[in-house]
This record gives sequence, structure tokens and C-alpha cells, in this order.
Amino acid sequence: MKVFPLSEERIPAVAALMSAIKPDWWDYDGAISQLSGTDAVIQTVGWYLGEDADHPKGWILCRELLGYRALELECCGYDDNGVFKLEHRLGALMETAEQYARGKGYLTFRSGISSTGFSIDGQELRDIPQAMATLESDRIDYHWYLKHGFRVIGIHPNAYEKGSHLILLGKELC
Repeated sequence: MKVFPLSEERIPAVAALMSAIKPDWWDYDGAISQLSGTDAVIQTVGWYLGEDADHPKGWILCRELLGYRALELECCGYDDNGVFKLEHRLGALMETAEQYARGKGYLTFRSGISSTGFSIDGQELRDIPQAMATLESDRIDYHWYLKHGFRVIGIHPNAYEKGSHLILLGKELC
């Protein structure tokens, strides 16, 4: 067998294969749509807050992972008098995103934060379940997540650079 790049010309053949071998997941048009771009499987949605519509003070951008029935936080921030702050200052936006996700029938709201300030930061991770079980941090945004129903669902090692990991968080919506 040989490996070929997926090109626009070959998408119909691959879509036919997908719909033939797994029709309960893809019909031909759905396979074409998924292979042709992200609109069928990933969309973005976001909100911002401010004293008025013309003066944003904070924002949240999420990815809708349609195939996984999940909403995932892509990026966010809050201007606290010129100082960048994270999720714990964006409660109203996080609640809006969660309500949106529930309204769309999504089952999970996911996010992630860097390992900066965590007990695993700068370390090589050989045993991820152990690292999750012993994970500690005094970061205010981490504790905000936990207080609002999120839990650690994984760790992506070396996500940013060697020793700089991503803590994956999730909240069940059902």
C-alpha cells in the first residue's frame, strides 16, 4: 500500500469509502462535508462583556465539537485595569457558554490551562494517572474551575514546550 495526500480531487473517493464502511456515522454528503473543511465538525462561537457594546472588557471564544457533542473553550481573557486575567473573572461569560451548550444538546464543556503554578510544571511526566492523582496548585483560576463543577480529565504532556503541560478540564452538562 502507498500513502497519498488527501486532495480536493480525491475527497469524493474517500467520502464514498467512509459512507460505505460506516454508514451509521457518515452518509456520503456528511463525509464530503467533513473532509472538505471544519464547518461540519468544528464551529466557533463567542461572547464578550463590557459596560456597553462598544467597549469590550473580556471575551470568550469556544469551539463547538459537533461530533463529540461538546463545547470547548478556545481562548478567553479579561482586562482588569490593564492586567490580563483568566476564567475566574469571566463567570457571566462561562455561564452563557454553558447555557448555550446545554441548549444545543452538548454533553460536555471542556477547557484547559497551562501547568504553570502546578506541581507537575517543568517535570517529565511518565505516569499521567499518577500525575493527575497528585496534582496540586494554588492558582485561582484552577480552583474557580473546580468550584464550578469542572474536574481534571487529563494531561497533555509537553503541550507548549518540554515540561510545560496542558491540564485538561471537563464538566458534564447532562
